[in-house]
Amino acid sequence: MAVVVAAMVLANVVLLMVNRDAETKPRAGDGPRPTASGPLSSTGASSSPSGASSSSGAPDAGAATPPGDGPPNHVDNNAWKQGNDPSADDQAAGEDLAARVRPTLEALRAAGDFRPASTRQAFLDLGVGSEAITVRSMREAAGAVFGVRVGGRGCVVGDVRPERVLVQVRGAAAEYGCLEPFTH
Repeated sequence: MAVVVAAMVLANVVLLMVNRDAETKPRAGDGPRPTASGPLSSTGASSSPSGASSSSGAPDAGAATPPGDGPPNHVDNNAWKQGNDPSADDQAAGEDLAARVRPTLEALRAAGDFRPASTRQAFLDLGVGSEAITVRSMREAAGAVFGVRVGGRGCVVGDVRPERVLVQVRGAAAEYGCLEPFTH
């Protein structure tokens, strides 16, 4: 019995040493690693594009952060979700539409009407073309989520659910337009 316990203790010590060693050795593509003395390694390298760092030794606010437990290329893999900035005209048209539709959406919420058809009709009643409107049921709760194309690059997006009405103006994404598709 004592031999089994000793073997288990030895195995745990070896695993701890291997894990500690793996955490301290830099890997290809890791970039600067945090150290006990500061946020960046003491090589003097800066992670900011301009090569500048603050006088405190901390990275600039716009500097890239070293990879941690996140998946590699997370930012690149999710770039398709980023919308373009709407033009000034699209932003103004979106804000106007948002202000006009909000009272109708608030009335739907107050009446407990979270059907996508009702949300869609609210935009149609304001003269928005049906091809510009996308409305879906929320996946796990009562409510409707919407995306309405405004101009060339603008969108009015949001949702109607029991606890709130959300209406926002933002830019369309090249991959999917106004309403992000379900991915999982």
